[in-house]
Amino acid sequence: MKKMIISIAALCLLTTGCEKEADVTLPATPNRLIVEGRVEKIVGQEDYEQQIILSLLNDFFDQSQTPRVSNAQVEVGDSRGNRYTYTLDPDVPGRYVNNELKGEVGEAYTLSILWEGQQFEAVETLVTVPPLDEVYQQFEEENTFEDGGIKLAIDFTDPAGEPNYYFWELFVGEENQIQPDPGNSGNVIAKDEFWDGQRIEGYFPNEEKTFLPGDKVLVRHIGISKETYDYLFLLFEQTGQTGQLIDVPPALIKGNIRNLTNPENIAMGYFGASEIDQEVLMITE
Repeated sequence: MKKMIISIAALCLLTTGCEKEADVTLPATPNRLIVEGRVEKIVGQEDYEQQIILSLLNDFFDQSQTPRVSNAQVEVGDSRGNRYTYTLDPDVPGRYVNNELKGEVGEAYTLSILWEGQQFEAVETLVTVPPLDEVYQQFEEENTFEDGGIKLAIDFTDPAGEPNYYFWELFVGEENQIQPDPGNSGNVIAKDEFWDGQRIEGYFPNEEKTFLPGDKVLVRHIGISKETYDYLFLLFEQTGQTGQLIDVPPALIKGNIRNLTNPENIAMGYFGASEIDQEVLMITE
């Protein structure tokens, strides 16, 4: 258990002139595992790396970065019985990588994690994505809701007659430019409910982000399942001010990670499987 001392001196001065301390007992945070990662199929590439990142939920009121987990065993299997072992990155705590697994559309992948005597598992089928038709920059004037500047736009055609769900990532260098806030839940993730089969032109994966000449921007156009979309929507809606996707949102959002050993100790995070079409754009004047 954990205790926090709360001073109520100001209140006492207004009444009796005393100063008292109240002991409030807070429940200790369990060692709750956080899983972040997916199996990827990157269009047009053969040499790329898969990764899974493991961390722990911080104690109550602890605003520091979530501690990483570097003592787990991680592997991913497919429906044909292939098993791929992920090894710990010696330079990045909690990051497990594999260079052999290449994702296939329609294949079901099972993530298995053994950590401190607990077995965790998640299953996801790899979802396709329609190709990017064009990636380009577009200058937007300032308006009531957004700052003006150079933004990154994309064109693509949504497949007709089937539900499709999308997620976009934008990187400048190693930094993901997309932050999980409620406003971004409307354009960083999307579903084709109202534009099935249409050609989408001038779509901003992040309407809030502007770029400077010289920025080298990597845009990742990602196909996701309905379950992944629902999870990300809740994550964006609740995370708000935490800053990074791996940070802990205010409420426990249950993903698809099951604890087979101790079901009550629910893991957080989501294991996905996605086809990704990505391009690099150099921003100019």
